[in-house]
Amino acid sequence: AAGLAALDLYRDEDLFARSKKLEPLWCDAAMTLKGVPRVLDIRCVGLTAGIDLASRPDAFGKRGYEAMERGFHDEGIMFRIAGDSIAVTPPLIVSESQIGEIFEKVGKVIKAVN
Repeated sequence: AAGLAALDLYRDEDLFARSKKLEPLWCDAAMTLKGVPRVLDIRCVGLTAGIDLASRPDAFGKRGYEAMERGFHDEGIMFRIAGDSIAVTPPLIVSESQIGEIFEKVGKVIKAVN
C-alpha cells in the first residue's frame, strides 16, 4: 500500500516531468565547479552530478571519503562516493534556489579537502 501511495504521489505531483525540467539548471549549477582545485571532471545525467576528484598519490579514495565526511558534518549535505568520485542527487522536490545552495556547499567541501 505504501509503495502504491508513493507512485500516486509521483504521478499527482508530476515529479518526473518536474525533474526533467530542472535538469538543465542542475547541470549548469554542477558545471560552476569547473576550475575548482582537485576537480578533474564533472558529468550530469538527469538530476545526478558526478564529480571526479584528483586522487592522492598514496591514498586512493581517501579524498572522496574525506569529502563525504566533511559534507555531512560541516555542510549538512549527503552524497555518495565511489573512490574519489562523488555523486550528488537531490530529492525530486528540490527547488531552483536549493540547487544553487547545494552546489555552493559541495564547492566548499571540495575546497576544504586536502
